[in-house]
Amino acid sequence: MSGGPLSGRDSEHTVNTHHEDEPPTTGFRGHDVVDGSHRLIGTISDVVYDSGGDPQWAVVDLGLLRSSHFLPISGGYMSEAGEFVVPYDKRLVKRAPKADRSHLVDATTSRHLERHYELI
Repeated sequence: MSGGPLSGRDSEHTVNTHHEDEPPTTGFRGHDVVDGSHRLIGTISDVVYDSGGDPQWAVVDLGLLRSSHFLPISGGYMSEAGEFVVPYDKRLVKRAPKADRSHLVDATTSRHLERHYELI
């Protein structure tokens, strides 16, 4: 990924899609995402951070010629094998709001994602 942070502003918060100070122990980019049965969902290509600098959403590439979708970081954990394990299956992730090229999450998209993943 390139240089400085890209930010999006809305009336509620600012999100950064690139976090230059991300510690290696919490790095998510490039890791496979798997469901609870370790079936491959996709690969994390980017992370969206909240205004406090905490990772909030992963941008998951589902495969060649498929669009990227958002996935909540809070829903999963990094396994010893280096896979990001989530309690969602691939079909649910495919139905989640798509990530556009900017990977910015505004307040409306955030609400859609929270409802989709039943976080609220």
